[in-house]
Amino acid sequence: MAQHVWSKRLTVRLFWLARWLLFGAVVFSPLAALLLASSQALSEGQSAWLRLMFPSERQFTLLLRSVGLSIGVAVFDLLLGILIVCAVWRWNRCWAWVRWMPLALLALPPYVHALAWNDLLYWLTRWTGLFSPTGVWVSGWVMAMAFLPVGVGLALIGLETVAPVLVDAARIHHDDMTTLWRVALPLAGPLLAAGGSLIFLLSLMDYSVPSLFGVNVYALEIFAEFSASHEPVRAFLLATPLLVLSAVTLFTAQRFLRRSAHLPVRGGSPWSTPPRWSSGFTLAQYGALAVWAVQTLLPLTTLARLTWTGEGLLSTLQPALRELVFSFGIAGAAALLSLPLAWFLLDGTGRRVQPHALGWLLFLPVAIPAPLVGIGLVTLWNRPALNVLYATAWMPVLAALARFAPLAILLTLAQQQRVDPMLWDAARIYQANDRHMTWRVRLPLLAPGLLAGASLVFALTLGELGATLIVAPPGQSTLTLRIYNYLHYGAGDVVAGLCLVVVLLTLAAGSLGVLALAWGARRDAVSELQ
Repeated sequence: MAQHVWSKRLTVRLFWLARWLLFGAVVFSPLAALLLASSQALSEGQSAWLRLMFPSERQFTLLLRSVGLSIGVAVFDLLLGILIVCAVWRWNRCWAWVRWMPLALLALPPYVHALAWNDLLYWLTRWTGLFSPTGVWVSGWVMAMAFLPVGVGLALIGLETVAPVLVDAARIHHDDMTTLWRVALPLAGPLLAAGGSLIFLLSLMDYSVPSLFGVNVYALEIFAEFSASHEPVRAFLLATPLLVLSAVTLFTAQRFLRRSAHLPVRGGSPWSTPPRWSSGFTLAQYGALAVWAVQTLLPLTTLARLTWTGEGLLSTLQPALRELVFSFGIAGAAALLSLPLAWFLLDGTGRRVQPHALGWLLFLPVAIPAPLVGIGLVTLWNRPALNVLYATAWMPVLAALARFAPLAILLTLAQQQRVDPMLWDAARIYQANDRHMTWRVRLPLLAPGLLAGASLVFALTLGELGATLIVAPPGQSTLTLRIYNYLHYGAGDVVAGLCLVVVLLTLAAGSLGVLALAWGARRDAVSELQ
C-alpha cells in the first residue's frame, strides 16, 4: 500500500515537472538560447562586448526618453480609466454591458491608431498650421490612445473589487467625492498600481509607434543593433538595461498584487446607489468619455473613409491575399496550440493556485522586448541539428506562443479561480473515472477561459510585429509586416484597406473573448444562486 502511494506521488511529481518543462521550452527557450550564446561568446574571448551592457551617452538619453514616455502614457491612461469608470457607474443596468467594451479593443494593433491619428494630424496641420505630425508628444498621445483600453479595463477591474459594505459605511459619514478619494481609490490602489506597471511595460517595449512618428526609443536600438551586426549576443547585451528595468517593474507589480489578494472579486459596482460627484469632477468625466469615444471611433471612421475614397476594400485586399492567408494561418495555429498548453499546464484539476504565485512566470514575457524573442528563436533554431523549423512558417508561430501563450494561461487560470471549489469536489466523487470528469466537468467549466485565451492569442498574433519582423521566412510576409512597410512611405488608401481588415478580424476575435468571459461570469453567478 505504501509503495503504491509512493508510486502515485512520484507520477504526479513527474507529470508536474513535465508540464513546467513544456511551458519553459515554449515561452523561455528564446531567452535561454541568448543566455547560453552570451556565455559561450564571453568564454571565447569576446569580453569587449560587455561594454554594451552599459549604455553610452546617446543610449542613456534614449533610455531616459523611453522611461519618461512610458511613465507619461501609464499615468495618463490610468487617470482617464478612473474617470471613465466613475462615469459609467451612473449608467443603469441596461447600459452596464458597455463598461466592458474596451476589452474587445485590447488587441487592436498600435499602428492602426498611429495611422488614424496621423491622418487627423495631417488635416489639422494643413488647416491650422499649429500641430506637428511628428515628435515625442504626438508619439506619447498615440501610444496612450493605443493602450487606453488596458487602462479602462484595469481601472474597472480594480474599482469593482472594492467591497460594497466599506463604501456604504463611508457614504454614511462622508459625501461621494470624499468616499472615492479616501476609501475606494486606496482600496483599489494596489490593483491600479499593478495595472499602471503593465501599461508602462507595454509602452516601454513598443517601438512601432515611436518609429512611425520619428522618435527613437531604446527598444528600437535593440533591433537596429541586430540588423547592423547580425550578432545575437550583442543585441542581448545591449538589451540588459531594459531587461533590468523591466524586472524591477515586474517585481514591484507583483508586490502590489500580493497586497491586493485580500480584495473580493465581485464583478459589479461597489456603489449600491449611483454616486453624486462634484461639478468639476463630472466635467472631467465628460472630457474622458469624449476621449474614449474618439479613441474608439477614430480608427474605424478613418480607415473606412480612406478605403472608400480609394480603390475599395476588395481591390486593396486582392494583392495582399497571400499575406492575409499567411497571417490567418499563423494566428490560428498559435491560438489552437495555446489551448492544449493552457490545459496541460493547469491540468484542469481545479486546485486553487494563488495568482501571484504564477505571476512572475505569466507576466515575464511582457517584460521581454519583442525583438529579443525573435533574435532568441533565430539563435536557437539556426543550428545544424535544429534547423528543421528555421526559415519556415513555424518560426512566427513559435514567436507568438512565446509572447502570448502566458496570457491565455492567465485567462484560463482566472476562470479556474472563479469556479466554486465544491463543483470540483463533487465531480471527483460522482464521476466514474478521470475521462468522464475531464469531458463532463473540467472542460465545460474551463471552456470560457480557454476560449477567451485563444481569442486573445489570435488577435494579438494577427497584429504582432516586433518578433515576426525578425523570424518571418524568406519570401513570405504577414499582413502586419506589409502594413508597417507601407506606413513608412505614407498612409494611403491601400494601407487603410489592409488595416481595416486587421481591425475587423481583431474586433471579431476580441468580441468573442469578451462574450466567452461574460458567458462564464453569468454561468458562475447562476450556479452560486442555485
